[in-house]
Amino acid sequence: MRAACELAARVLEYAGTLVKPWVTTDEIDRAVHQMIIDAGAYPSPLGYGGFPKSVCTSVNECICHGIPDSRNGDIINIDVTVYLNGYHGDTSRTYLCGEVDESTMQLVKARHSQSVEPTLSMGGTQCTLWDDGWTAVTVDGSLTAQFEHTILVTGDGAEILTMHPRAWINQELPGVMSYA
Repeated sequence: MRAACELAARVLEYAGTLVKPWVTTDEIDRAVHQMIIDAGAYPSPLGYGGFPKSVCTSVNECICHGIPDSRNGDIINIDVTVYLNGYHGDTSRTYLCGEVDESTMQLVKARHSQSVEPTLSMGGTQCTLWDDGWTAVTVDGSLTAQFEHTILVTGDGAEILTMHPRAWINQELPGVMSYA
């Protein structure tokens, strides 16, 4: 998974260098496709649910998952997903394209934070809420584990804000990574 994500990051960085007012999203798609194939990977979006291209390009008012075409615009989000050695690496970033006004620049440079709460279940994935309106439980009664972090995302990258240096130490379970 690390290799797939590292490749996705490199492809996205390269795709960002192609963003120019005269470059179409189709041209970016072709270049990204070739880089992914040359790296021995496959562009995950291509053919997924009928998606016809190798990368998602969302221009201006397009929120996400835009299909590359002859468009270009003031801003463009490029969403790269690669499939390498059985794993998907997925990343995206919004780029400024040429000269833009101050409000557009502020939009792209804005900071966003998100609490990410993945859960794992030993059984099914269906859940229900108790009558208290808060407590979520598995329908089949299977055990679950949850992890949560708040991540700050800026134009320069992402930072896990809630990572304590000793938060993931677990000497009890064989095969579990521990961080010190």
